[in-house]
Amino acid sequence: MRGCRAPRQLTAVRTPVRTPPGRTAPAPDPARSEQHTSLWSGEPLTRTDALLRATSVRFTALYFLPYYTALVAEGRARWEWVALGAVYWFAHGLGTESLNRLADRAEDEINRPERTELCRRAGFPLLRRAAFAGWAAVLLLDAVLLVLHPDPWLALFLFLAGFSGVNYSYGLRLSRNRYLAPLLLTFHFGGTFVIGTVLAQERWNADVLRDFAGYGLPFFAVGMVTLLALGGAKDLTDLAGDASIGYRSVWIDLLRRHGSRLAGAMVGSTYVLVTVFVLAGAFPRRFLLWLLLIPVAAALSRCLWRASTPVERHATREFFYQYWVLSLSVAALLYAPHWATLGGVAAGAAFWALTTQRLHWSGGISAATVRTVIALASGSRPAAAGAEPQQHGREPLTPYSTEREERAG
Repeated sequence: MRGCRAPRQLTAVRTPVRTPPGRTAPAPDPARSEQHTSLWSGEPLTRTDALLRATSVRFTALYFLPYYTALVAEGRARWEWVALGAVYWFAHGLGTESLNRLADRAEDEINRPERTELCRRAGFPLLRRAAFAGWAAVLLLDAVLLVLHPDPWLALFLFLAGFSGVNYSYGLRLSRNRYLAPLLLTFHFGGTFVIGTVLAQERWNADVLRDFAGYGLPFFAVGMVTLLALGGAKDLTDLAGDASIGYRSVWIDLLRRHGSRLAGAMVGSTYVLVTVFVLAGAFPRRFLLWLLLIPVAAALSRCLWRASTPVERHATREFFYQYWVLSLSVAALLYAPHWATLGGVAAGAAFWALTTQRLHWSGGISAATVRTVIALASGSRPAAAGAEPQQHGREPLTPYSTEREERAG
């Protein structure tokens, strides 16, 4: 029977990667390529498995939680909005990430060979079909949402969601703008939260606007500032590939220049804002419970400016994502303290944990990843080869020019 067919064993087929005009293709790192190809060489992955791992489907949880929190806070977490939202954000994430993998093949050959290996196993034609299917589903669901809830503001924000998702990697390629890219990354929270808030309104009037300005807007500001300050952590593992196409992360440059002081300010910005809003009366006093995450944030701060090897940067990048999910979960429960919020947070966290360990290109969080984070946070890891002594709270990151030579670890 068809349903009993064994998973099809896939083999990698290398296809040439176009090098940007005027640039020389970077030399591959044999040690790193062999190491990460072996990560999947023994896995009997189907094309669908490879596709889901390569496209980071766990990001669905990051999109969905702010959207769901806004609905619960407004008392409008109806099953149809919740179900449509879950499918919508899965399709949005699949479409966005598929386009990103297609657009960034040259960089990913250097930065993420294990992810590129999964793309080859799935097949780049399948990635193109996934991108088309994802965005076709988004357009269809846009129409459904607007039929069920006709609102010009909802139409505007749905358009902006699609426009930013497509043009981040394709079209206008906004991700190549070093100043605009960090702003676009805040959509994971800000855009989805606003769409959930708009969807929850039966009508707009002065009372609704006043309530949002007094409570929803400060919450929106905290989330946006947090992602704006920390979202650049994703660039920690991408230095060599980005340099090969002439891109330099402004977040990385700032961290190089200001070291631990800036890292501390970035992670601390969340808690400063929360405290200010509590003192101003915008947040109830229960929001001070958010400050219990400060020790975790301090550990992340130390990792951000101490990470200097590929292994350390990968561990720190993953630490950032886990920290963001933890912070987002706590924020949701404080903003909308209802049993429905607890259920949504539990479901979102379970989905995130499952997909991180079972459906992610990194292979999941290992004991080695945890040990690396602990060593970085405690300062017990050995100094990086060739690193200068730490001065005035600053430890230089490895220069772009030597990044590729270091990637073999």
